Amino acid sequence: MTEDGVELRDDAAAGGSDDDPQGPAPELTPEQVVEAQTSTIGSTDSADASDEQGAQDRVLRTLFAFAAPAFRRRHGDFEGVAAAMTNPIYRPLVAADTVERGPIDTDGDRAVQKVLARSTDGEDRTYEIVLERQSTGEHEDCWLIAAVDMVYVGESPAFQRRPTVEFDGRAITCEEGATLRDVLLRVEGRSPYNDVSQVANCGGNGLCGTCAVEVCGDVDEPSERERRRLELPPHSGEDDLRLSCRTTVQGDVSVVKHDGVFGQHVAEDDASASSDTEGDR
Repeated sequence: MTEDGVELRDDAAAGGSDDDPQGPAPELTPEQVVEAQTSTIGSTDSADASDEQGAQDRVLRTLFAFAAPAFRRRHGDFEGVAAAMTNPIYRPLVAADTVERGPIDTDGDRAVQKVLARSTDGEDRTYEIVLERQSTGEHEDCWLIAAVDMVYVGESPAFQRRPTVEFDGRAITCEEGATLRDVLLRVEGRSPYNDVSQVANCGGNGLCGTCAVEVCGDVDEPSERERRRLELPPHSGEDDLRLSCRTTVQGDVSVVKHDGVFGQHVAEDDASASSDTEGDR
């Protein structure tokens, strides 16, 4: 996580196979541990009861893998943890259709992250996942789950979700309302600028047009000023690009930076992708 509260992760860092749930590792941040857990929730759309049971088992096995010693002392072995987490208080989390993660608060060796468990039957619940960094034992220096507490029936008025921005193979979480350019610039080795524009640009004032990107997802509407700038060459005003310095993130989005100093070669990139597809047939 950066000092600005943006968490950066490689998708591979927070995932595990279905048969072998990911376990603790010192390099995992608290937010990556929570992501590893919540990514197993709602992992099947199948109506098959055995598939649903398998998905629930993956949730529980991942939780047990990341359970801190204090958590295991309270609930016992895997069967005890499974029984505790499938009672009426925690079942809405384990059986949720989707889980949204809020900001994480870290204080020394303790971290707390709110999550919102959503389900189609309306049984939304807000939980706090408490993590502690271990100072001794088998998992020294690893963040483990010390507690899971339900704090609100429904969506807590205090819950603030953290949208995910997908960019060039990386997933970045940020505050809702963050400026897209600021988020993209925090990703090491990646940028909303190409070539010389990485050093020769207007600094995010909406003047040069070099931070233009293709955006798909929940963002604000472009202003008249932004539209006018994107109608100036080399942009055409018809490529559905956005100036990342004028765009605010409202929810999950995916971002593509096209070729060219201004990121303007949308048609060429699309044509190249189409040609590659044809060649694979």
